[in-house]
Amino acid sequence: MNILARAAGAGLAVAVGLAAGPAAAADYPARTVKLIDAFSPGGSTDYMARYFASKAGDAWGQPVVVENRPGAAGQIGTSAVAKAAADGYTMLVLPNEIWSVAPLLYKNLPFDIGRDLTPVASIAKVPIVMTVHPSVAANTVGEFIDLARKNPGKLTFGSAGEGTLHHLSAELFQSMAGIQMVHVPYKGTAPAVADLLGGQIQLVFSPISAVLPHIKAGKLKALAVADTVPVAALPGVPPVAQAGVPGYASQLWVSVVGPKNLPREVVDKWGEQIQRVMLSADARATLAAQGIEPEYLPQQELARRFAADAAKWEKVIREAGIHVQ
Repeated sequence: MNILARAAGAGLAVAVGLAAGPAAAADYPARTVKLIDAFSPGGSTDYMARYFASKAGDAWGQPVVVENRPGAAGQIGTSAVAKAAADGYTMLVLPNEIWSVAPLLYKNLPFDIGRDLTPVASIAKVPIVMTVHPSVAANTVGEFIDLARKNPGKLTFGSAGEGTLHHLSAELFQSMAGIQMVHVPYKGTAPAVADLLGGQIQLVFSPISAVLPHIKAGKLKALAVADTVPVAALPGVPPVAQAGVPGYASQLWVSVVGPKNLPREVVDKWGEQIQRVMLSADARATLAAQGIEPEYLPQQELARRFAADAAKWEKVIREAGIHVQ
């Protein structure tokens, strides 16, 4: 089985192949649950994980503790969950780029994404924003495309690193728009946004949380959102697909996953809590302040979304010739 098949299809096989767990699962959770975030504190994933953990812990009567294990582009935290016992007491909040993209770029992952993890449900989307420096002579996607066509290879876009969703979003955009820009990879979102603020680069496709304060302050311009629908936190800012590049879409979404062979009862209990917490009015109001859009996608639908996402980015990676060290 090739890498794409494992990344895309194995989750679906796991989703439909879960067996009933031990009787102890009926009493789950009976002690503290660890929810691992494979990235540093303070980011969007961390924020939504801590929000959900607080609400789920109250409902279950057992603490749900978020533990940050950053490093190696999310591989360290993900590997810890892949190797954990399949009892539901060590779970993971997982951005889609780890499940859908990492297996396509890294030859020696310390886990097999399809065989070693069980998808449970999605919890939220973090909109990606097409953001430019105010000096860029474009206020719409169409104007930016015209500018880029008149200046091939002269405009630069930054990303959080080679092969990140920031990078792939921009590669997909320039491919569909028929333009040519220069990629400037950084070691994380923060330095990319810092150089955008300083005018060293012209464009970043960034998670909304990293650029929203600067957009509101007038220090950056939001030309469009990468999702297929408008974003409440940026009224009046259209989707790229409606602003000049029909069919364009790039989404960053976060899910809860567990180790392989997770008992059906545990999956169901997590799904019930995710649906209850993330579809509440409180979640919408609280997370909106960070630009996060809570959602609930059950296991079967999540597995299909993973499959479609992996197939999409495999094509972008192949056509752009993206490689990582």
